[in-house]
Amino acid sequence: QREHDVRRLRDLRRAQTLTKPWWSRSSWVAALLFAVALAAGCDSETPAGDAAEAAGPDTEVAKLVFVFQKQKDPDSLAAAAERVSQRLSQRLGVPVEVVVPAGYSASVQALISEQADVAYVSSLPFLLARRDGGARLILAEQRPDTQGVQRTDYDSLIVVRKDSPLQTMADLKAAASESTFCFTSPTSTSGFVFAMLRLARDGVIAPGQTPDAAFEQVQYGGGYAQALRQVVNGAADACAVSYYTVEGPRADVYLTAEERDQLRVLARTPGVPTHIVCVRKGLPDAWAGKVRDALLELSQQEPDLLADVYGTSSFVTVEEDQHVAAAIDAVQATGVPLQGLNK
Repeated sequence: QREHDVRRLRDLRRAQTLTKPWWSRSSWVAALLFAVALAAGCDSETPAGDAAEAAGPDTEVAKLVFVFQKQKDPDSLAAAAERVSQRLSQRLGVPVEVVVPAGYSASVQALISEQADVAYVSSLPFLLARRDGGARLILAEQRPDTQGVQRTDYDSLIVVRKDSPLQTMADLKAAASESTFCFTSPTSTSGFVFAMLRLARDGVIAPGQTPDAAFEQVQYGGGYAQALRQVVNGAADACAVSYYTVEGPRADVYLTAEERDQLRVLARTPGVPTHIVCVRKGLPDAWAGKVRDALLELSQQEPDLLADVYGTSSFVTVEEDQHVAAAIDAVQATGVPLQGLNK
């Protein structure tokens, strides 16, 4: 059965279609967990690095595998991440291999299966990797908001076309049964969990209700740029993304100015924990510290290099539980069926 499910997931990925999600036809409990649990079985999508070389807590690390969660065009992200890896290799004295998995869940399983040593991910993938694989946080992003204030949290946005008749969340609620909504990914914090929180707060869906019970069609873009372009192209009526994809100095990382000019923010939900850098359970503490220090140094000396990856140039150390607490609260408030996210 597992082999059959793995083949099915691989075929779905290869198709790269943005249709009504396969999991909505059954239980959305099975859906979210299925996507996460089976990602490791897809050899063509999951990193196949030899992180086992670094498995022992008392051994030297021969190579580090660094996973970057997909958020924009994979080719441009991989190119920017590769430049970061080259600088890290110089500072750490070991090769740093970059992997950009096809989906968010593959980043989770890369950590759980110890096929990745380090990962740059959002809060929900980290929480799953911490729960199921003992991953631990070493750094968090610090991003300027629209007023220039540096924060370790940010806003989740629901975005529509500028010419859309939808002006308020009440309009979206009234039109939901005839509308298409595009989430970023079922394991995206801002592009799914906080969007679900906002939809529940405004009565578009009931807590615990699958979104396709309210909308005519539900899509998953697989990344911020893809979700936004579904709205730009008229294939979706609204989408859920992070604020920095359409606002601020690094928005060009995701869309052109011409594309952004066709969009409008319908709703803003604050409090999303910024993305984090985490390490797998078995990575020696000394090496986790080396990676942390190297990234902090890189963010100070070459900020534009890091900004080319996800649009931010600053990292800070944070208290792990405090940083991810809002994401756990949002999961619980929306009724998303994930248990055991607290330590």
